[in-house]
Amino acid sequence: MARQLLLAIVLFASSGSAWVQPACTADRYGNPACPPAGGQCTADRYGNPVCSPADGGVATNRVGEIVCGRGACVTDIHGEVMCSSVPRGAATLDRYGKAACTEGCEAGSAALCVRPR
Repeated sequence: MARQLLLAIVLFASSGSAWVQPACTADRYGNPACPPAGGQCTADRYGNPVCSPADGGVATNRVGEIVCGRGACVTDIHGEVMCSSVPRGAATLDRYGKAACTEGCEAGSAALCVRPR
């Protein structure tokens, strides 16, 4: 019984610490690249990391270009990446596949992306 309780505590503690870790990714050489606080990273077609701004989102558009937004991003029914216009804003699709975002949606932009060093 005590052993099971100890195992449950260890699993609970380790799951919480994993959730707090930033969403880091590795570049093509295996070096870690971490996003700004609350951001996300992904690798481009060449293996180079591309990150969203702080509290923003990142996605790949229909032509393979990585674009970012001030808030979370989704791909709508037409294949366009739409992002919340505010940091930490949410984005989802309605029942018709149209984007719905906190404080309104805006198209994802490569100019908002951050290239970590």
